[in-house]
Amino acid sequence: MPDALWFPDALDAQNRAVRLCQTTRDSLADTAFLDERWDRTGCRTRGVSLSELPQPDKPAAPVFIWHTAFCCSTLLARCLDRPGVNLSLKEPAALMEVANIKRREGRAVSDTWLKPVLGALSQPFAGETHVTFKPTNTVNNLIGDVVRLFPDSRHLFLTSQLRAFLISIAKKGEAGRAFARRLFTIFAMDGHPVARTDPRQLMQMSDLQIAALVWQMQVAAMLEARAQGAADRFAWLDGDAFVAAPEQGLTAVDAFFGLELGEDHIAATASGPLFTRDAKDTGQAHGPDRRRAEAERIAEQLGPELDAIVDWSYGVFPQSPRDGRLPGALV
Repeated sequence: MPDALWFPDALDAQNRAVRLCQTTRDSLADTAFLDERWDRTGCRTRGVSLSELPQPDKPAAPVFIWHTAFCCSTLLARCLDRPGVNLSLKEPAALMEVANIKRREGRAVSDTWLKPVLGALSQPFAGETHVTFKPTNTVNNLIGDVVRLFPDSRHLFLTSQLRAFLISIAKKGEAGRAFARRLFTIFAMDGHPVARTDPRQLMQMSDLQIAALVWQMQVAAMLEARAQGAADRFAWLDGDAFVAAPEQGLTAVDAFFGLELGEDHIAATASGPLFTRDAKDTGQAHGPDRRRAEAERIAEQLGPELDAIVDWSYGVFPQSPRDGRLPGALV
């Protein structure tokens, strides 16, 4: 088995090379973002050409949690991580770089990166059989490519309701609104028709209108990718439904992915500390009651504007499921 301690950390597109970082399983599992925010202090690194990137001897079909942001994807990924069974990789930078290569150079070029990079990321640690990927949502432009190149892969679409997404954006204040506009500029490079809107018209839209378009663009990308593969390879889960019934949700996801985490692990996880802490910052207390109270407060502040923006966005995306439910519901 290739040395799974050497983790594909960064890509050099110009020289078709990959930087590997020597790390531990605990470091990978504990880190909420395997991008520039990952603390690499003390890690040894080495570079290899793309053609020399180590591949697993017996690659398993990859499984993915694709998401629309602010829908408990990090929490779900943490819940699915079990040493000796499954490693959850949260937002690896290498996949984000492949997504950007596609935006810059096209699918033909990104395909030459995607298969070997994803293969290298899929290397299990000794004694484990599974690796679960939770990419950042700016990697959603690769969903269809993964479906095409890895037909046996499985894909969970984790979303929030649009209303909940807008509340999450508003809750983060100016940083959240700037984040929504940045996402729009990124997704505009993926060929969404809405990106062809007159720039003057876009400038007249509010931040929350732009955020609503961002959510709709992501759902559209998921539905488009789903149409390219076998229906039994896709499932959908609402983030709030997962938090409301975590044991039921984890049992369903475990069965869909075929991880075999075990009933005891699922029961202990569903009633354990992960649901009382912030999944992205485990030093912060957080839970369903606090999440619900914050949402109610923000919704009251926004007033009628919130539902008006939701209705407006469905006018722009008439094919989007009005109730926010995607096909293949697990719960």
